[in-house]
Amino acid sequence: MGNTLDDLPVADFWRLPRTRARAGVALGSLFLIGPISDLFRKSLPTWHLVALLVGTAVFVACYFSLLPPASWLLRRGERAVLVVLAAMPVIAVGLLLGGAPSSYGALFVYFVTAVGMLVPLRPALLVTGLTAAGIAVVGIASGAGRDAVAATVLTVVSIGVLMSAFGRIARANRELRAHREELARLAVTEERLRIARDLHDLLGHSLSVIALKSELARRLVERDPAQALAELDDIQSVTREALSDVRRTVQGYRRPSLAEELDGAKAALTAAGIDFELREGPVEVPEEVESVLAWAVREGATNVIRHSRAEHCAIRVEADGSRAAVEIEDDGDASPDGVSGSGLKGLRERAQRVQGEVEAGARPEGGFRLRLTVPIAEP
Repeated sequence: MGNTLDDLPVADFWRLPRTRARAGVALGSLFLIGPISDLFRKSLPTWHLVALLVGTAVFVACYFSLLPPASWLLRRGERAVLVVLAAMPVIAVGLLLGGAPSSYGALFVYFVTAVGMLVPLRPALLVTGLTAAGIAVVGIASGAGRDAVAATVLTVVSIGVLMSAFGRIARANRELRAHREELARLAVTEERLRIARDLHDLLGHSLSVIALKSELARRLVERDPAQALAELDDIQSVTREALSDVRRTVQGYRRPSLAEELDGAKAALTAAGIDFELREGPVEVPEEVESVLAWAVREGATNVIRHSRAEHCAIRVEADGSRAAVEIEDDGDASPDGVSGSGLKGLRERAQRVQGEVEAGARPEGGFRLRLTVPIAEP
């Protein structure tokens, strides 16, 4: 058996309401009516009859406590389940040796039923085979009729194999259900991470632009009211676009374009007073790759504005037949925030989805460099 009770095949059958499960087990126990009737037909002293009936009741109690496993038994761990399971053949042998009729050999059918449901396939089949062999040897040695012995052995083998197969199916169903639940949890987690990552990248950029333009508008309000009004209009436009992007992100429809992000980076850097240089070659890439390149532009520009205190920023976009790349360099401070922040972590996660690589760090000549390289064809 496994190391924990989770390895037990407590599957669909045991997930039924316990009253229904108990009812099914009780229905199967009705086959004990025949052996018990044979017991009453024997001329036994009252004490002897009572002792055998008590033993029978204990065997039935063990069977009911295992199928399905009772809560008190589960609380005591897997070893308790094994102990009760091992007690069943001991009780059956004791009853037969104590004077119970030979029809009490049917108790071993109930034993292999419990084994088949609670033990993995190979050990269950082994126990069934050993039980059948033991019944055959003891039956022949005791002089029991060969037909009766053969019938009991055949019944034990057939029921044991059937219930072992059912137990295996039950375990497979349970494992499948567990895998489905795990996949569902992973899907929910992934969607939460996607939304968090997108909102961070979207709002970080948009709020940086809004803050910069608000400060610029405040400085211009007295000196150049018309320009201040233009900046306020830009703030309103950026705010509406950010709200729209948030809605699309939550709904899963947000996929930025490279051209839009380059225009946005130029506007944001210019508003921040940072000299902007764009070196862009012809880029024709799949939509998913373009989206990752666009996110790199947004993240790089946002970091330059928020962390670098740079005066100049250059963005290069290039592509050949197999790879596309975006590179953002500035001449400011190589702030540690730009290397270890959640924005770059999210960018790396996006890049991994398309087998891309992200390089980020200080330049030897000063400033900061971010480069994203993505394959656009199979390596």
